[in-house]
Amino acid sequence: MAMVRKFGKPDLFLIFTCNPSCFEVLNCMEGVQRPEDRPDIIIRVFNMKLKELLEDICKHGIFGTVLTYIYVIEFQKRGLPHAHILLTLDSESKIRTKDDIDKFVSAELPDPCTDLRLFQIVTKCMVHGPCGTININSPCMRDGQCCKSFPKQFKDDAEENVNGYPIYRRRATEPVQVGKYSIDNRWVVPYNPWLLKKFNAHINVEVCASVKSVKYLYKYVYKGHDAASVKIQKKGFSGS
Repeated sequence: MAMVRKFGKPDLFLIFTCNPSCFEVLNCMEGVQRPEDRPDIIIRVFNMKLKELLEDICKHGIFGTVLTYIYVIEFQKRGLPHAHILLTLDSESKIRTKDDIDKFVSAELPDPCTDLRLFQIVTKCMVHGPCGTININSPCMRDGQCCKSFPKQFKDDAEENVNGYPIYRRRATEPVQVGKYSIDNRWVVPYNPWLLKKFNAHINVEVCASVKSVKYLYKYVYKGHDAASVKIQKKGFSGS
């Protein structure tokens, strides 16, 4: 929390997940190999892309001037690495208005007629689930509800601060067919179009609208790996 005391709350929270189907990984496969057969290649490609992502953010300033950043790399249960990244921007780069939010973060399906490549990446990498009544067996379901609160509500305009987090613009446009499901903007995970087109991977970008989000975000970054406590005791031994 010393960073928050000195530089203020984080402004952006990113989750960057490795895409095992990207060209750089598939190009290294030999014979009948699949990406899951070469975790060494996946890790190497992910580290190269993460380094370039941080360079784009911190050196080239795609979000503005970055005062501080912090990240932690984790591995999903299916083996893919992903990074949780927190960014603190300088005063001139702060995201303060609805227009600022819309400039850097989108939570809508792009128009395939004007940007087909972005549409393909979003529908492949940035659509949640679907879950709920559409798919009750989705991994995110807890007691009949989505633990990520999808589907979201339609919204004509973004709102800057609702309990520490913004509500992104999700206009009620016509749904599109993604696989066997009909998907609309309520199912889109927030993203930055420029980053998505460059890295062709799942990159969730969230605005931290209030200091209320600080505790949750830093706990999220430092939560550590899954763990279990085990006690071994002799049969009939009370321990007293």
